Amino acid sequence: MMIAASLVALAFSSPSSSSASTGDDPKPGHDKLHRAKHRLDRNINKKADDVDEISKRLLRAQSRVEGAWGELKSAKAHLRDVKEQVHEAAVRDRQMQRLLQLALIKLQDARTDLYQGSQDVKTQRAALASYAVSSYQTGGPGVLNIGVAFEAQTPQEALDSMQASGTVLDKQTVTLQQFQATKVLLRLTEQRVEETKNEVADKRQQAAEILQTKIDLKQQAHDAKQQVRDRLGNLQDAKREIADAKQREKHRLNKMQNERERIESKLQKIAERRARKHAHYLATHRSSPPRLSNGGGYLSWPVTNTYITSPYGMRMHPILHVYKLHDGTDFHADCGTPVYAAANGRVLSEYYNAGYGNRIILDHGFVRGVSLQTSYNHLTSFVARPGHFVHKGQLIAYSGTTGYSTGCHLHFMVYVNGNTVDPMNWL
Repeated sequence: MMIAASLVALAFSSPSSSSASTGDDPKPGHDKLHRAKHRLDRNINKKADDVDEISKRLLRAQSRVEGAWGELKSAKAHLRDVKEQVHEAAVRDRQMQRLLQLALIKLQDARTDLYQGSQDVKTQRAALASYAVSSYQTGGPGVLNIGVAFEAQTPQEALDSMQASGTVLDKQTVTLQQFQATKVLLRLTEQRVEETKNEVADKRQQAAEILQTKIDLKQQAHDAKQQVRDRLGNLQDAKREIADAKQREKHRLNKMQNERERIESKLQKIAERRARKHAHYLATHRSSPPRLSNGGGYLSWPVTNTYITSPYGMRMHPILHVYKLHDGTDFHADCGTPVYAAANGRVLSEYYNAGYGNRIILDHGFVRGVSLQTSYNHLTSFVARPGHFVHKGQLIAYSGTTGYSTGCHLHFMVYVNGNTVDPMNWL
């Protein structure tokens, strides 16, 4: 809670310079160019998600949900593809069955033609054989004509008989030609039968391959359906996991808020005691209240060779989608990076908190009209000890990733009159 305006107006400029009057100059190396670079870094990162202080459990759960959802979409897409392939294979199977049926009909027709051709050849061969025997027995066509002539009763009858005999001979010649043609046609029919048999065999092979493809694709579709069911089950498990993780995260945020309020209340009480003490001092010595001033540049950066990964302020939680206060500035710092006191002060406390991890709070006393404290969080280890007075730039700890932290960094906080403020206004 904020201290009353009357107390703030009377505050926080000790007549002595015991705890915060030294070390106002910035730490060497933090020149204008350096500050401009970090302001640019802050602007670049101001829209980044605040992930440094989200519980690893929640991030893992969120990652699993995203992964399970992606796998489910992929499995569904695969199932759609396989179903389309099954449909196409079924269409090809029906088409091939029709082609095979047509080929079988062609083969049956060819075989019927072959049988009929064979019978025609046999009949014509028998007729020609009979004629050949008859001709041989009668001495050939010439002898036959002479015999017919001698047997005739009249010249006209003889002439008619000889003409009839010639006609028979012509018919036999035609029959012989037909026999030759029928034999040629028979060979062609045999060739057609053989080609049709090969065509049928090829169609059977294709039909068998297509059928096997359809069977395989149906099995793939069955497997794909099972994959979808499995992925859906994974997604449901992941959703239950993230629901539990979200509940834990909300509980964690409440605990961190309670811890922040606890520390703020403690520091506010310190500020109120100082305000009353110095109000009495000012009244006794008839001094004017101190004029409040901007704290810019008073504090030095707590780590070197760094940049801001997450600034101070309200932001939307990237997973819970609720506004929360990010109560400090996060600096990039590998685990084990030296952490320095931002100003002269005394170690007010150091302890472990489930949210902030290992933390140190320094009390810098009265600075430019306000009560000032700084806090350094997620530390690996401490160097300074409670009650010790430290100087600006003195090593006090090493950075880490303790507490609710997803990676090595330093969470740096500034308290003014017991309330958190944007550290960048003091750096």
